[in-house]
Amino acid sequence: MLTASIPLVYDAVTVSRILGLPCECNDPVPPARDGEIVVYYGGWSLTQLRRCSGSTERTLKQAWYKTYEWPALSGYYRLLLPVPRSNFRHWDAQLHHLATIDAAWTPAPVRVAATALIVHFIDTGEDLLRGGRCRCAEALPGNWHPEIGVYAGHVCVRRRWDFFPGKRLWLAAAKKCPNGNRLTPYITP
Repeated sequence: MLTASIPLVYDAVTVSRILGLPCECNDPVPPARDGEIVVYYGGWSLTQLRRCSGSTERTLKQAWYKTYEWPALSGYYRLLLPVPRSNFRHWDAQLHHLATIDAAWTPAPVRVAATALIVHFIDTGEDLLRGGRCRCAEALPGNWHPEIGVYAGHVCVRRRWDFFPGKRLWLAAAKKCPNGNRLTPYITP
């Protein structure tokens, strides 16, 4: 199983320092439970995450997702990156499996999951997914969802067909922490 047994916490100050992106957050930092990652997400677009000073050498240059807004609430999130035992399943089966773990978990917004993956990769040089990939919440036309992973030393966002049950393809899940529920609109960099 890929999920880290040691909880990880990346608070707003740490995320801002690592990425070189500004953030204003007075929310209390929630503790992480075993296997969880707690990360602050500041409303950044995927393009902003790719271009920020901390990640230019660690992210793959891509443009296909620029047409999608995919807004997410800024603030703290609890993540399962990946959801245990969610590989070898197509999208609907991954959702069903997630519901059996805890109904409060939902598929993770791609911006939030990408923030956690990028921050951890820059901070430690380690791939949280150990060569695997995770599907995220946003739906794309034709039964596809974005997936995140580390490819050849770069964090990358790709598309994955919903009916593909891969050995190294998990689901990313999130719980939004209760403070700081601000919808952050898409900002063109």
